[in-house]
Amino acid sequence: MSLDKQVEEDSAEITYGVSEDTCPYFKTVTRGNLTIYKMNFKSLSGLHLFLTGNPVVNNNVFYTQRSIKGSEKFAGAPLEEAIGYLIGGYLKDFSMFVKLKKEIDSVNVKYEAKRKVRTAVVGSRPNVPAFIAGAPKTMYRMDRAKEKKFIDIYINLAYDNNTTEVQVRNRGILILNLVKLLENNDYGVNLKVFEACMVENEAFCATVGLKQPGELLNEKKCYFPMCGKEFLRRILARVKESVPFKENWHMSYGQVLSEGQTRLIMDIPEDAILIDAPDKMGIKGEDIYEDADAFLEKINLDKEIAVPHYAKMNEEEEF
Repeated sequence: MSLDKQVEEDSAEITYGVSEDTCPYFKTVTRGNLTIYKMNFKSLSGLHLFLTGNPVVNNNVFYTQRSIKGSEKFAGAPLEEAIGYLIGGYLKDFSMFVKLKKEIDSVNVKYEAKRKVRTAVVGSRPNVPAFIAGAPKTMYRMDRAKEKKFIDIYINLAYDNNTTEVQVRNRGILILNLVKLLENNDYGVNLKVFEACMVENEAFCATVGLKQPGELLNEKKCYFPMCGKEFLRRILARVKESVPFKENWHMSYGQVLSEGQTRLIMDIPEDAILIDAPDKMGIKGEDIYEDADAFLEKINLDKEIAVPHYAKMNEEEEF
């Protein structure tokens, strides 16, 4: 074989990842000297479709793939199995997750989303018993329905290595409980998970939609992205390995960003809820009721809705 042909074959083996022309989920944004690589999946199905297509790997940067080579102790089940979880469901400790969520939900103060009926002098339909009794208010009127409000919730999947599985699980439970609280107060919730990180002058963010306003909350669908370590350490690592980075992402796979940097790079507005790592949200993983109070205090929803005091209400129920 000639030297020229050998060089040609060697160079053909180098790939640089996806492009905006070849991948509908990918786009690049430049801000000053910062290049931001964005992956946006509207659903888990879209993410599954992307990965089962075996997207080209940027082996110019990722000499080995951590998504494949990572130990099961650190990253969980193998990549192929983790990809299957995206549509087949992730059941590890799921029954305990559901049990604890039901306990937290049972503490919630229930708010009727329906319009209240009040008696009035004038109204839309008669109150016959009141009329016969000679009462001054003999008509029913309906309170005007509250205007629907919408809110975005972004869940940062990155967390420190010393974060426990219980902390991650409790955060997942409390996020779904938060969605329920908001929906009971006439909010339409748009729920997304993401990872955002940076190396030198390059930033990366991948976003996956879990729920849109008006869509029923699916606990099983949300469980894997929020609680399965394979989602971050296999699935999103594999997504990252297909991005056309130029810096040396191979060593660290990116440094976690601050909340301010995250909001700036991902264009997250101030009125959206950004949920960070469990320890940053006050979640210790010891008592889920205390975790619930700390979590909601961190989000600071008291000005918008009435928030239950979970630890206190749980103590009252026990007695």
